[in-house]
Amino acid sequence: MSKPPITVLLVEDDEGHLFLTREALTQEGFQVEVCRTGHEALEHSQRTDYHVYVIDVKLPDLTGLEVLRRLTTLKPGIVAIIVSGHGDEMAAVEAMKAGAYDYVVKSPSMGHLATLPVVIREVLARRQLKEEREQLQNELWEHTRLLEERNMELRRANEELKRLNQLKSDFVTMVSHELRTPMSTVKEFAGIIQEGIAGPTSPEQRQYLAIIQENVDRLSRIINDLLDMAQIESGQLLLNKVMVDPVPLVQHVLQSMRPLAATKGLTLDVSASTALPGIFADEDKVTQVLINLVSNAIKFTEPGGRIEVSAFEESHDVEFSVSDTGIGIAAADLPKLFEKFQQLHRDPRETVGKGTGLGLAISKRLVELHGGRIQATSEPGRGSLFSFTLPKHQPDEIFREYLHNGIEQAKRRQSRFSISVISVTNFLELKARYGLEEANRILRELERFIKHTVRRRAGDVVTRWQRGEMVVILAEVDQAGSRAITDRIGRLVAQQTFVVGSDAVKLFIIAATATYPDEAVTDEELIKMTEMRLHQLESKKLRVLVVDDEPKTRELLRGALEHHGYEVLTASHGPEALQQLKEQAVDLILLDLMMPVMDGYELYHLLREDPRTKHVPVIIVTAKGDRKDRQLGLSHATYNYVEKPFQFEALFAKMDQVLDQREGAQR
Repeated sequence: MSKPPITVLLVEDDEGHLFLTREALTQEGFQVEVCRTGHEALEHSQRTDYHVYVIDVKLPDLTGLEVLRRLTTLKPGIVAIIVSGHGDEMAAVEAMKAGAYDYVVKSPSMGHLATLPVVIREVLARRQLKEEREQLQNELWEHTRLLEERNMELRRANEELKRLNQLKSDFVTMVSHELRTPMSTVKEFAGIIQEGIAGPTSPEQRQYLAIIQENVDRLSRIINDLLDMAQIESGQLLLNKVMVDPVPLVQHVLQSMRPLAATKGLTLDVSASTALPGIFADEDKVTQVLINLVSNAIKFTEPGGRIEVSAFEESHDVEFSVSDTGIGIAAADLPKLFEKFQQLHRDPRETVGKGTGLGLAISKRLVELHGGRIQATSEPGRGSLFSFTLPKHQPDEIFREYLHNGIEQAKRRQSRFSISVISVTNFLELKARYGLEEANRILRELERFIKHTVRRRAGDVVTRWQRGEMVVILAEVDQAGSRAITDRIGRLVAQQTFVVGSDAVKLFIIAATATYPDEAVTDEELIKMTEMRLHQLESKKLRVLVVDDEPKTRELLRGALEHHGYEVLTASHGPEALQQLKEQAVDLILLDLMMPVMDGYELYHLLREDPRTKHVPVIIVTAKGDRKDRQLGLSHATYNYVEKPFQFEALFAKMDQVLDQREGAQR
């Protein structure tokens, strides 16, 4: 179906221009009507609508701009083009302000007649785009309004659901707590009567009392399940994660379940590798899941059957499984197995002992809170297999979760929480010398050493972080407490020797601390602060002056000290050393005793008399038998010695000791 033609009202008083313009537009397919005056154009416009109005500026009665203004008042939004014999820029601006879509200048050669149809189509296209844009904008505004209304309704509904859910949780918690006290009373007095404390009882009475106690225990389990589910669904259940060894955990569960299995004559076996990696989990909650699965297996396995609990390592997880030779589960029931309040009638003879149907639902949610998954497979008459996985965690993940949980606990208790990061500065040296495996073994030993050294409370943690060469202490202490911990660790590590093969190895450490909420309020802020402080400590090199007349000894010491992170100056005799010290300050001086020109003792006392060097620690490096302080009647405790030949570990340990003493004296 063809489109109707574009209608044009041409307002022009010049006969020649009128004729030529109408012909040009008609040939282009436009339907043209003509008006010779402004008033005539206004009368036509009241009776008829046109797609485009082409108006000459000069008319015999009204100006074209006046006609345009009246038309736009009469019919807002019309498409009008002003035509003029003069290229007056100001007139064009006035026309556009008055509502014209375009402005065309007449050409003496009538060239504008070829341009005019193009201009008409362009302005109509612009008008259409404008209308479509306005329509889309209106639709968008309407959609936005409807969306906001819908969001408001959803927010109200969500708030109502939260309120109802909280009411439900509060109700369950209140009822459960209110039931605990009378239940405990009932069980206690039933036990007193059953044991004959309140007087003799008949066998029949004792049987009834046993039924009472059995049902009280069942009611206690129901209450515990309801409380667990209420906490999980309200998001109030917090996992107390620690590093857990899977094998002892499984063995503990089996030990607690063996008496129950023995009452039915069931075989209860375990299959677990002793080399399983530790898992970062809430030990009580994982135990709860395993006990639930094992108790279900015992419940639905015929006497003489077999139950096996397994634990093994997968690529990213540790998997636990409980298999039995029981009655199995129908295929139709498997999809709803982990839903709430599901009590599957697996044994038609079963009439008592049913629970809430929450055990597996709670187990599923506990496993998922750990980032794991749980599933079941079964074949009726042949048994079932329940398995769940818990992810293996990297040191950085464990550290960050410990840190996050520590801050959350501090927020609730309105207390302080500090992070202390201990970095082993010679880790790369150890790795290069002994290999990565041995270097990591030393770090694990350091971690164990720190765990046994720190006097920890329940919320305190010692763990590893980042590249592995950092041990982190997370403690519920303030700034002063965290600094005291790291200072004590530093002193004890300096005294500790770690063994690699036949070598005695020293670890050199630096430590940085940050405290919530005094110095930072988020996990990332605490981490950034300790990283910044560690970087400052690592980049701050201590400067050592080596004074020795042997060139080879000087170079040997220079190489070892620079490799260990020190900045090194050297001097071959006493006067050169004094000159060096006038120009540059140092943190420590290694001083040979036997030197020409000026021996070590003379230089030592000159250093002590100079205000600039009197507090700089000095270690005298001397061969055995060269010491003269006793001969001079001086107390040898005045001097710090390292005897030649020495092990570098011994030298570095002495340097750390002397520098620590200096730092302690400055505090």
